[in-house]
Amino acid sequence: MPPIVLVFTVTGCALFVISSFFLGWGAKADDSGSNPLKTVGAIAIAAGVVDLISAVYIVTQRTSADLGAAGGGGGSVPVLLGGLVGFYGLFFTSVGTAAFLGLDLRPIANLAIPVGIVPLFWWNFAPFQGGWLFRSILVVWVVAFLAVAATVYGKLGAKALGGILLLTALYTFFLPVVFLATGTAIP
Repeated sequence: MPPIVLVFTVTGCALFVISSFFLGWGAKADDSGSNPLKTVGAIAIAAGVVDLISAVYIVTQRTSADLGAAGGGGGSVPVLLGGLVGFYGLFFTSVGTAAFLGLDLRPIANLAIPVGIVPLFWWNFAPFQGGWLFRSILVVWVVAFLAVAATVYGKLGAKALGGILLLTALYTFFLPVVFLATGTAIP
């Protein structure tokens, strides 16, 4: 099996921390002047790097017999799965860097649009066939990424984004991990 559980857990934790920040949980600097947004950024960078390394591993190792068989074309499935993970790796690394360094978030908002929409073309991706969870995750991610763009451009409040991201972390990252960790087939 590719390191998808690693991607789900690490990225889910990063998204949980990001959502907490937008919800205002631990978002204010303390008396010492520490900036929680820098910590959020560092966590997001770590998740993005893990995702990017995992994407490269998935593409280069091609050791998953079940994914290879499901693709019908041999190595195409790992390349497609690695590409999908790479989308999120780039996004989380970029978000983390912008948060940590205090950079302009408008390019992040612009990046969120294709990162949210283009993965919909994975709808008929062989490992997703017959299952509703992964397909519904793609839809949830469209909403989440468009909400990021809307928040940065002042069309959606930060707390609303925080709520969307919290639900996204729980549903799209942690729920699949529960299924995988308990040996339950992902629906």
